Amino acid sequence: SACRYNPKERVGDNACPFTTLYWNFLSRHEARLRANPRLGPAVLGLGRLDSAEREAIEQAARRFLVTLTPYEPTSFDATA
Repeated sequence: SACRYNPKERVGDNACPFTTLYWNFLSRHEARLRANPRLGPAVLGLGRLDSAEREAIEQAARRFLVTLTPYEPTSFDATA
């Protein structure tokens, strides 16, 4: 079955949470990633976003992240 999300949308009901989190990560770490040869070109894409869209991405990412349950190791985990 097809995914219900539109990967071209960064925020909104049809935006994939992974897309939102990707742009939020790039924005949060922009200064550090700009010089990275692999991620530098992606960071340049942030220049297309105005401050309102960046803020909307940050808010949407924050709303999504607070819904996640923190991982708690169990006695069955090899690393615990």
